[in-house]
Amino acid sequence: MSSYLDSKLKVKASAKARRFTLRLNYRDRCIDLIMPKRASKSQALMFARKNSDWISEKLESLPQPVPFENGAVLPILGEDTLIKITQDLSRKTTTIKLNSSEHEQAVLDILTNKDDPSPRIARYLKNLARERLADMVSDKADRIGKQVNSIRIGDMTSRWGSCSSQGDISLSWRLIFAPLDACDYVVAHEVAHLKHLDHSPRFWSVCEELSHNYKAGKRWIKDKGYTLMRFG
Repeated sequence: MSSYLDSKLKVKASAKARRFTLRLNYRDRCIDLIMPKRASKSQALMFARKNSDWISEKLESLPQPVPFENGAVLPILGEDTLIKITQDLSRKTTTIKLNSSEHEQAVLDILTNKDDPSPRIARYLKNLARERLADMVSDKADRIGKQVNSIRIGDMTSRWGSCSSQGDISLSWRLIFAPLDACDYVVAHEVAHLKHLDHSPRFWSVCEELSHNYKAGKRWIKDKGYTLMRFG
């Protein structure tokens, strides 16, 4: 296997693993190679070499990344938004403002003294996601008469949201890049778990009731949710 493919492998030993497994890691744009605890790394790499065609195919299928840089367009809250960075070395702080109107393209205006303000942009978007998603959660919880213990917005790796038996809801901040129907569906899904902590017909009924467009949102997040990892 080429050195390029080797560099795209992330080898992980797992006590639960009974065999070698390859998984496409959308966030880190690499392949996770899971191996049993007692196996050697050389055995794991040999397994990967036998599956080099599969690895190449999966890596090539990854959507192109969209960095937080001047001129990039981000689908923020369902609206294509242009990043506009203005550098001003006399400034002491970076200011970011989201400007949106019915007649013009939405713009994320950044005034900064930094050569690379992308970490500040990411922080702004995470805070925006925290604010908007928390409002959506509270609104839907009120509709079914349930209390939310806590709301956490983070960078989840294996799913877009979760809800604990204590009423703690976690959501991925990257949902801010999803179409509104898809974002709304994920929030509805987790809030419905406040009433039914399972996936019974009663749960799905509540989930559908809380969703603006249940079928479209569920379909998008299932088929295209992985594309949300390309931003930033």
